[in-house]
Amino acid sequence: MKVGLVLALAGCPDPGDGGSPGATYSVKVQRTAFGIPHVLAEDYGSLGYGVGYSFAQDNLCSLAEEIVTATGKRALYLEPSQANILSDVFYTWRNRQETLTAFLNARPAQVRAAIRGYAAGYSRYVRDTGPANVDARCAGSPWVREISELDLAAVYNRAATRGGLLNFTDAIVSAHPPTGTGGGGVGPAPRISTLASSATPLIDLARINQEGDFTGGSNAYAFGAEASENGRGLLLGNPHEPWQGVQRFYQFHLTLPGELDVMGAGQQGQPFVNIGFNKDVAWSHTVSFARRFTLYQLQLVEGQPLKYIYRNASGETEQRSIERHEVTVALPNGGSHTGVIYTSHYGPMVELNSLSNQLPAWGTNNVAFSIRDAAGENLRGIEQWWRMNQATSVADLEQKVRTLMGLSFINTIAADREGNALYADLSTVPHVTQEKFTACMGSNPIRQALASMGLPALDGSTAACEWGSDADSPQQGTFGPGNLPVLTRRDYVTNSNDSYWLSNPQAPLTGFSPLMRSQMLQPETSERSLRTRMGLVQVQDRFSNADGLGGNLFSPEKLQAVFFGNRSYAAELVLDQVLADCHGADEATRRAWPASGGQTVDVTAACAALAAWDRTNNIDSRGAHVFREFWRRVTNPVWAVPFDASKPVETPNTLVINAATRAALGDAVRLFQQAGVAMDATLGSLQYVTADGTPHGERIPMHGGLHGEGVFNVATTPGPNAKGEYTPVIQGPTYMQIVTFDDAGPVATALLGFSQSADPASPHYVDQTRRYSRKEWVALPFSSEQVQQAALGEALYLKE
Repeated sequence: MKVGLVLALAGCPDPGDGGSPGATYSVKVQRTAFGIPHVLAEDYGSLGYGVGYSFAQDNLCSLAEEIVTATGKRALYLEPSQANILSDVFYTWRNRQETLTAFLNARPAQVRAAIRGYAAGYSRYVRDTGPANVDARCAGSPWVREISELDLAAVYNRAATRGGLLNFTDAIVSAHPPTGTGGGGVGPAPRISTLASSATPLIDLARINQEGDFTGGSNAYAFGAEASENGRGLLLGNPHEPWQGVQRFYQFHLTLPGELDVMGAGQQGQPFVNIGFNKDVAWSHTVSFARRFTLYQLQLVEGQPLKYIYRNASGETEQRSIERHEVTVALPNGGSHTGVIYTSHYGPMVELNSLSNQLPAWGTNNVAFSIRDAAGENLRGIEQWWRMNQATSVADLEQKVRTLMGLSFINTIAADREGNALYADLSTVPHVTQEKFTACMGSNPIRQALASMGLPALDGSTAACEWGSDADSPQQGTFGPGNLPVLTRRDYVTNSNDSYWLSNPQAPLTGFSPLMRSQMLQPETSERSLRTRMGLVQVQDRFSNADGLGGNLFSPEKLQAVFFGNRSYAAELVLDQVLADCHGADEATRRAWPASGGQTVDVTAACAALAAWDRTNNIDSRGAHVFREFWRRVTNPVWAVPFDASKPVETPNTLVINAATRAALGDAVRLFQQAGVAMDATLGSLQYVTADGTPHGERIPMHGGLHGEGVFNVATTPGPNAKGEYTPVIQGPTYMQIVTFDDAGPVATALLGFSQSADPASPHYVDQTRRYSRKEWVALPFSSEQVQQAALGEALYLKE
């Protein structure tokens, strides 16, 4: 935020002073601690204007670059690399002007006004500041410019594909028919009959596209009257989103008197709160593991790779054409590149061979693959946020989501002032029943192999495998709310991504489409992740006071302590067995412990560090890094007590020690010995973020751990690097909020893990990051009186 500009603009006339009577936009923005803007306006356009202007002050470069991506101009403005050219071809095709115009025209007037206002507010900041004077990271770049509502529509349209097409952009642009026999020069055709039984995973979902939702995460708790000390609702939201890019959250407060009063955070470009609270209800979201798309295997006409056989609903066999769409993108110095995207009636063609050379290229055995994306067809998201912002209770919020079904890829968890708690996966899911999935996957080895890797694939040669539909769904081809998991309770609900089944173990949810879970070939009642189990164990321990916090109910303070306890559930399950093996060995064995490759290593210091470790991932925890690398290497744990669906929280447990686990410990120790890291080093000395632009490159230690460790508070980092360090945090604690209610309204504390601004020159660049490191929550002012008391600096009045 450029302080000089704010002070200059603060002298603009108060809307009540009678200045600029013909202004389209008129808004007051009051900042409070940590740079949070409180936006007050009399109409939706002005609300959007205030948010857009404020966001540009703090994060202009981020949204400007996102617009470059969404409008297909990365190769022109950033670098003419192959990756950027492929991206540009896809988004130029996806975000055609007629598509974006139709999207905007379909939005309610209030939503359209807010979008238009956001673009105008952002553009006002660019004009007033000048492109050469903005955040130094992008100052003077030709892509720092004023924007339009069409630019924002492109951002929204790109975001809608997160659960589907966004994971396959390169494979879509790379798809091409064979130029000759054998798959068109892409290598020998695989033996299709052996694909399903291959021991090597065909596709690493985490590597398809890092912006998609296959590796997304988040936790949320909602406690009702029976579980909260004050008898009202209590919510924890803990989304695990990337720390940079379009999914970066921004905190703000919107007030339109008599109609809207809501606070929380939204992702960039959003004029409405995505995760937040108002005076009656608080909500958060987690990534749902439901699949938003299906692949379709096409049977090509012999010798005609642009035609496929299709048996229509009347039982007649016809030949359908694959259409060719040329897409031209601009390159530097007046150059251009023309790419091609092919589409069937299902959607874009996909070159599976580009994802894995074990999969067939287009034309191999006369097959090809296309994709249909339900989330990409759902453009109601921004309207859904607006309606949720106005909810008056859990029941009202649920009804608003049921009616519109605008949430593409997320669960909703909510609590209200009356003590109700809600879990709902009312998201966009293709209407594929268990029966249809089984029949349309069939015994085909390619489709079975894809399904085993979490990619639903159906027979595309028959209308019988087209998506069905529900009468209560607003979108053709998707499940309506009556066929999706929803649970309202007075005690609690929770979600950590992988289980609608165990939202509350006392009220299990079952009977839904296999597309509702990532492991489609496994039953709903299958083993849960360690993080899901940790979330449930923490609730059970609070109810029994096994956590030692006193009483047996939740308060905001106790919920903070539980959340930031950073317990490692993997350690709680297996460390006793590891230590028994280590301490049971004689000194000679510990000094020559087996590692991989026939090598040995001295684990004496490591065993001592692990014995003293507190089994948490706190900054001062000593030995957590050794266990992390040990457990990371135990890829297939053998459990003495196997999974039992009747005891899904407690099982499996008790690690069987074998040669693989011993080698895993040896390899973990060797890693840190080679890096020169002590076995009893603190986690905070290794896991940190560096505040670029601060004096001496300040290191901020970070608590939290990995999903695979069963740590509830996830902090995802690369690494360890050559120094044995875990840095930087790339995904994990983003907008965290704990909200309850009293007679006056919401009582909320929050933290934004990466802070409000990405600009190193901003005073709000790492201020909340430091608070996160110290586990110091920020109290949020909500009422007008609270905002006035917490105000920092003069209010900013804007008119245009």
